[in-house]
Amino acid sequence: SGVVKTLTYEELNDFLVQQRSKGSDEVFLIEVERHARFSYPISTFILTIIGVALASRKVRGGMGMHLGLGITLCFGYIMLGRIFEQVALGGTLPPWFAVWLPNLIFAIIAIFVYNKAQK
Repeated sequence: SGVVKTLTYEELNDFLVQQRSKGSDEVFLIEVERHARFSYPISTFILTIIGVALASRKVRGGMGMHLGLGITLCFGYIMLGRIFEQVALGGTLPPWFAVWLPNLIFAIIAIFVYNKAQK
């Protein structure tokens, strides 16, 4: 499993084909890693939109609540991502769906928070 994280994208794809032909149990792990390499950078963009939208709200009494909400949402994303990663590794959900589902959920939250933000 540690080797999979060090492979380049092309090597990872070749390794996936090789492991599929062998009928290996590591296929789910490789597919999760492959999708995570695109999913995590996009999550940074989504969480940044949420952070900017929350920071743009001006409230009386300070930014404490919005800062706490932002940190809670970030930890929620990380936790949800890890949960769905484990679900994918167990074979319950397709790896692509499990890895991208937290991004989809938090993209909807980002759109909602952005629309509620002061312009």
